[in-house]
Amino acid sequence: MIDSATGMKPGERYAVESLERAHQFKGFFLDGKYYLGPELLTAVGWLEGQRFFYDDLDATGSPVFPDGVAGSIEDLTLKMADGTSLPLTKIHVTVPDEAANEDDEQPRASPNGASEAKSRWQDATTRHRLLVLTVAVVMGGYVAGLLGVRRSGRR
Repeated sequence: MIDSATGMKPGERYAVESLERAHQFKGFFLDGKYYLGPELLTAVGWLEGQRFFYDDLDATGSPVFPDGVAGSIEDLTLKMADGTSLPLTKIHVTVPDEAANEDDEQPRASPNGASEAKSRWQDATTRHRLLVLTVAVVMGGYVAGLLGVRRSGRR
């Protein structure tokens, strides 16, 4: 359950806006957890009430934030331990309709490069479909050739 004082709502994604000379948060919040990528496999941060815990290590392997606490979130603002305030913005995520024609869909930009990932996924899907079609045509030609040879041998 998300603390209502954070300003976040269940099922919605929020990104931390970057400010110069402040820690760069490249992921997003979703349902009280902080993720780096859209696959939602591993959360690297989480909320306990309004406190934001973030597992981040520096180049030497030491935690970036003492006790893992990056700060607290109140009214869609991350207040860091050093006093820096970073606003959170809602990310609008569109899920492609499977019934829609893929050629009609235009990738939409988002703070996490989701349009680029979607484009790569669509390219891979297109390549896969072309490969399957090519194999089907080649196999069809091969089978037709075998049947033709068998029939010509019977005459």
